[in-house]
Amino acid sequence: MNALTQLQKNKEEKLFFLLFIISIPLSHVGIIGIENPAIMPNYFIALIVSFILTKKAALSLNKVLFIGLVVDILIGKLIGQYGLIFIIIYILDLLINKVIFIKYEKQIESLSLFLIFSSFIVLWVTSQNFNIFIPLKVLILQAILTFIAYLFFKVAITKYISK
Repeated sequence: MNALTQLQKNKEEKLFFLLFIISIPLSHVGIIGIENPAIMPNYFIALIVSFILTKKAALSLNKVLFIGLVVDILIGKLIGQYGLIFIIIYILDLLINKVIFIKYEKQIESLSLFLIFSSFIVLWVTSQNFNIFIPLKVLILQAILTFIAYLFFKVAITKYISK
């Protein structure tokens, strides 16, 4: 591996770590103007989807599982719930990229919506199985806000990495 590639990889990993640290306080702060504090984006899902789809930070299955367990400890209600969600996001992206050749921006945005909604379905199903009641309407609103957060993360990644 040449020095330029290693420097780029280090830059991507530093950006991932910085955005992860920024996501921690953001996940505990509500959005101004929204009365229900439960309706807020899931910044960690947006972060994982944005890094997986941009192919930055060299996320592997082991890294994704570890990050999911860390997120479970920080904000989760069940240990392993976010680990499962992040693994499903990773595997769905891998399978879809093997079946469909994705090269256009609209395809990437559609895939990101699919991955975000899939992750919220898994979040809702696992919550229902352990009697943690989350209304479906709230999850849909969270998924929409998470897609908006994904767009912000994607812009941050492309701006920072392209420098």
